[in-house]
Amino acid sequence: MVKKKEFERLISVAEEEGICQDVWGGRQHYLRWEAPTTWRAWEEAGLDYDSTLTFADHVGFRCGVCFEYPVYDILQRKPLALRERPLIVMEGSMLGGQYMGLSHEKCLSLIQKLAETCKMFNGDFTLLWHNSNLISRKDRELYGKVLVGV
Repeated sequence: MVKKKEFERLISVAEEEGICQDVWGGRQHYLRWEAPTTWRAWEEAGLDYDSTLTFADHVGFRCGVCFEYPVYDILQRKPLALRERPLIVMEGSMLGGQYMGLSHEKCLSLIQKLAETCKMFNGDFTLLWHNSNLISRKDRELYGKVLVGV
């Protein structure tokens, strides 16, 4: 879970490197995410958004929307300033043999279809691509095609 001290250190290092941005967020690994504890911790740390909510075993619209929305702390019965940006595609869900196990060609086609759906509704297409899936040439080529085509 992100702690305020860790987040402040990240911002400090980013600024030292000349990286400045107004909005900060991230994603918690789904095995470590807990409602509303994670959202509360992220807000207390000063993050603006979370992009955790997705399916591990397939891509799509777990939250039913492709729009950022405010989150709610159900235990404290109050809205939080933190926003959820639903994660639409995680490459591991498509490429992983334990999940969808799709070919690179089918992945590209599905990603394009999901991105077009988001565009049709003026929504946000949120993509997570782990750096561990940039090792092989085929994975890097797919990633490049996704970035150009989405």
